[in-house]
This record gives sequence, C-alpha cells and structure tokens, in this order.
Amino acid sequence: MSNLKHQAMQKLNVLLALREKLQKRYSQMVGDYTGFFKNKQSAFQGKHGTYDAQPGYSIDTQRVFNERVITTVDEKFNWWLKEALDYINTTLTIEAANGQGAPKAPIIFEGKSYGPFPATVLLRLKGIIEDSKLNDMFKVVPVRTETVIWNDSKDTDYAVRGIKETELKTYEDKTTESHEEILKDPNINPENIPSNYRAQTTTIKATVKKGEYTTQFFTGEWTHEQRAKLLQRRSALLDALTIALQEVNDAEAEKCDVTNLFEHLIYGI
Repeated sequence: MSNLKHQAMQKLNVLLALREKLQKRYSQMVGDYTGFFKNKQSAFQGKHGTYDAQPGYSIDTQRVFNERVITTVDEKFNWWLKEALDYINTTLTIEAANGQGAPKAPIIFEGKSYGPFPATVLLRLKGIIEDSKLNDMFKVVPVRTETVIWNDSKDTDYAVRGIKETELKTYEDKTTESHEEILKDPNINPENIPSNYRAQTTTIKATVKKGEYTTQFFTGEWTHEQRAKLLQRRSALLDALTIALQEVNDAEAEKCDVTNLFEHLIYGI
C-alpha cells in the first residue's frame, strides 16, 4: 500500500498529530542541510595523489593523499526528498480533506499537469515552496569549479554514485642542487702547488629530478548550471501555483443559503 493511500485512510486527527511532529523534523532538516551545504563542501570533494621517488631521494609525503568523496548532492537530495515528503504529503492530505467538494485546478508545471487540487492544497503548497529557508538551502547547494574538465569517474565505487573526476595528471618533482668546483688556473702547475696558494672556486648549479607524482580530483558537487536551474524551477513552480489559484478562484461559487436554518434558530419555525 502506498504512503499516500495509507494517509488517505487515516483519520484526520491522527494526521494532525503526525503533522506537528513531522513539521518540526522538516524545519530542522532544512536548517541542517543549509548549514551542511554551506560549511561542509569538502564532504563533496575528493583527491588522490601518489609519489614515486628517484633513488637517493625520499617520498614527499605532502603529495601522497587519498581523500574520498563522502557524499554527493544527489545523495543528499534523495534522502531529503524521502524525509521532506513525509511532512509535505501529510500536510497536503489534511488540506485536501479540508477542501473536499471545493473547486479544483491542476498545476501546469514545465508542460506537465499535476492534480487537480483544491485551493486549500494549492495555498499550503505555495507556502512551503515560498519559504525563505527552503530558498536559502537551494542557494547554497555545493557547486564544483568550472576551471577544469570533469568526466564520469572510472572508479568502480564512484561511477555508480555519479561522481566526476579530473584527468590523472603526472608531474616531475625537480630541485636545484649546487656544489663548489675549483677553477683551473693555467699559471699553476697542479703537481707543484705553492703552500700559500688559495684556489678560486665557483658554484655549479644543476636541476635534478627527485621523483614523479600524480594528482587527481573527484567531486559529487553540482554544476553552476544545475543549481541555477533548480532556482529557476522554484520560481516557475510558484508561478504555476499562482495561476492554478487564480483558476480556482475564478470558478463560479455555489450559492449557500441558510436563511431557513437561522429562522428556525431564532423563531423556532
């Protein structure tokens, strides 16, 4: 049995009590996600580095690392949807019960039709989408740098999670070494050097290869375009809800006349 069908069969007082609990959890989750997206971007990033030292040289440990991607934006939103929809669907089920028999209108969103829903549902849903805290969460969705080329990861674990990677880069680690060398003096016989003679020296510098290192980066972040389109869809959904509400409000109102009821109340007739 689907969650919605189960909700439809529940009594309204049960749903009202459940909504209060779910609303607190939903509000906390939106705040937690906003903080995580803003302050824990490194959880969406990974990097791997190796170092191969030449004989006589030590490994540069600062270039050796293996930081895994902890989570991805898609994974976070998959969980968020699961938890958030418990609250949203429960809330809208209550509003649907309150709006039984009232005029309805569909939500036409990006060419797809959802509903139809009564005004009670449309108003409540509009309030949820309009919530500034939800918008704040959307605005800080982690996005990856656009200055490098990202490809689908070849890492088996990463590939199934939709994680991207940069090209594996190999670099040479070089350094400049120097040593003193005695200059040859044509006026001095090497086999008969005076005891007080001070030879002239020069510093010889040479570039040597200490080793090779590789670096590769990984990301579970969204692109700037993905985040921008999410914010655009939010605005478009709000527009769609406004149109649906206008359609509901334009419906002809069914006349309600309780004259006889109140005459009976006052006069007993």
